[in-house]
Amino acid sequence: MANAPHPWTELSVLQNLVAHLRQMWIPLDIFRMAVGPDWMRLHLVGDERPGLVISSRPGSNFVFAVEGTWEESVRQALPLTKGLPLGPLLTGATLLNMGILPEDKVLALQLRTPDGQVLTLQHQLFGARGNTTILDRHSKILWSRHPSPHSLLTQTPPKSTWQTGQCEDTSDWAKTLFDKMLSAFQQRLAQDIFTSHHTSISRSSNTTNRLVKNLSQDLENANRGQEYRRTAEALAANLHTLNQGQDIAEIFDLHDGTPMSVQLNPAITPSANMESWFRKARKAENGRQIIAENLTRSEELQHSQMVAIAELQLLGELKDDLEKLSALHLWASTHEALLPAARTARKQRTKTAEEPARLFRRYLIDGKWEAWVGRNNKENDVLTHKASHTQDLWFHAQGVSGSHVILRTSGHPEQVPKTVLEKAAGLAALHSKARHSSLVPVIYTERRYVRKPRKAPVGSAVCLREKSLFTEPAVAPGVEPI
Repeated sequence: MANAPHPWTELSVLQNLVAHLRQMWIPLDIFRMAVGPDWMRLHLVGDERPGLVISSRPGSNFVFAVEGTWEESVRQALPLTKGLPLGPLLTGATLLNMGILPEDKVLALQLRTPDGQVLTLQHQLFGARGNTTILDRHSKILWSRHPSPHSLLTQTPPKSTWQTGQCEDTSDWAKTLFDKMLSAFQQRLAQDIFTSHHTSISRSSNTTNRLVKNLSQDLENANRGQEYRRTAEALAANLHTLNQGQDIAEIFDLHDGTPMSVQLNPAITPSANMESWFRKARKAENGRQIIAENLTRSEELQHSQMVAIAELQLLGELKDDLEKLSALHLWASTHEALLPAARTARKQRTKTAEEPARLFRRYLIDGKWEAWVGRNNKENDVLTHKASHTQDLWFHAQGVSGSHVILRTSGHPEQVPKTVLEKAAGLAALHSKARHSSLVPVIYTERRYVRKPRKAPVGSAVCLREKSLFTEPAVAPGVEPI
């Protein structure tokens, strides 16, 4: 029995293991409950600090006994889930009985709470992912880890459950199995955390690689700004010789007199073609410095991510699971800024009936300037035309649909630093259809210059006296969700 790779998956072995614990522990009190996203531990009263771990992690869906406290590396890898009712419900309860269903791999614990209620905790030990329920004496479900539990977990177990299994005279085999189960649990935990970190940093690295590639192409185009302007000026000098519908203009460079063949759009007028080349020149010239700075930052991030991935690969080769868990925790804390989850983590807010959901996404820029972002056309309409002050600044990605962004100025738009303008513009670019571009033109103006045309659809706006700047779609450093 003990020589099988995973003997605890056999029904008879499970029944015998729990029968062994039943003889050792009944009755004992629970002095504390620790519950995580896919595990729980019942801390029992006793000199050796016994405990029962119930795991529902995919690949380690089993139950085993432990003594003492977790190793520090294991404790760091097992986050607690706050707000569950299990602590208040079961702390101080007495463990009256335990067993495995006669014909199914379901753990059952019978508990009496300090106020005299008799409850049943049942855990599903079959399937890839376990589930746990707590029932009262009338089979009413008081708690379920996952919705729609298996029918076996929704009914009080038969009395024969408390007599299943045989307690061996020698308990060495039980301790050996529990040690193996703990080792399997730690191994799976280390592998899951490694996989999670590797997936996270790899996705982030892929995004950075695409950004570096796009920025490099943008910089190459930006470096051609002077060439675009010379083309536009040559078209302007020869505009009187061009006809609509013409697709090639054979003209001369005004600077050195060399002949030029310029591609035209035959669907628009010659003057519109000329203006198109001037726009390309302005975009290249205005955006070059920003593109170069963004490319430098992105290349630095790219290098840091490559180093972090190489370090992580080495950690994946460690054989000792406790050493691996400790090393993974240190790696995550060292490279926290590179992990997408850490960069985009939002503060969790508990909503009550007295606290309705707030309108708009909200950000704090550089600890002082508040930016509001509409989440849909209705919010855009309310944000721009009702909620904002006339001297707030209004931002929108140019030429594409997207969120309206309002930067609160307390009536002093002239005091907003340029860096704050750029970060607010980055939010407008990020929350627009151009969010996947490397550089996005964003227009901005005081809100008093923004109008809604009569009978226009919800969320529509036109603006006057706008200015524009180019920015990377991002939540920039110094911008925090609130």
